[in-house]
Amino acid sequence: MRSSVGRFAAAVTIGAGVGLLVAAAVGWHAGRQTPGAFGVTSVAHPASSTVPTGSAGSTGSRSTQPAPVVPPVANAGPPVMLTIPSQRVRASVVPVINSGGTLQVPDDPAQVGWWSASAPAGASRGSVVIDGHVDSAASGPGALFRLAGLRTSDRIVLSTATGLTRTYAVTGRRVYDKATGLPADIFDQSGTPRLVLISCGGPFDSAEGSYLDNIVVFAVPVAA
Repeated sequence: MRSSVGRFAAAVTIGAGVGLLVAAAVGWHAGRQTPGAFGVTSVAHPASSTVPTGSAGSTGSRSTQPAPVVPPVANAGPPVMLTIPSQRVRASVVPVINSGGTLQVPDDPAQVGWWSASAPAGASRGSVVIDGHVDSAASGPGALFRLAGLRTSDRIVLSTATGLTRTYAVTGRRVYDKATGLPADIFDQSGTPRLVLISCGGPFDSAEGSYLDNIVVFAVPVAA
């Protein structure tokens, strides 16, 4: 991982955005609209960074209302399964790395990637960062195709290989212009525990074969 959090944050727009498998030939993405931003997104103790919070093209206002959290668990571990009950999504989670400043995405759109340098599920601090494809020209909608449709208090469940399950409640959604990049606090590993999901969204640029925005959903651990 690069030493500069700000440089890495900007690079993630490529790995979790432009790098997602999309094509103009897939008709159902043509009318995809940019969702509005909402809710609590900030961390309690954001890491020092050269990228100011909110500088990456987010829309809407931020709330300063504190997000409820539950105590951490002793057997925190890497997530292996992501479940979104309200959307009937169940996707396996595989570790991904930051390679040359780019956060990798699983080849299979049905899977999601857990940044292996981020917090494990159930950790006492830090962001569990998960990215995934929105769709694929070959196989259609990806695991995070309906990420933008999540609402406040919707549940997201992470499971680990040891049998631990950690439930999160959605607290916010932000929309970031890929051309500007992502703010470094998305990847914070020093603040209160939370889950961060990243995928593509907004208008589709057929010339570039890519969506123009990154959609980021934030959630905090809650009692199951």
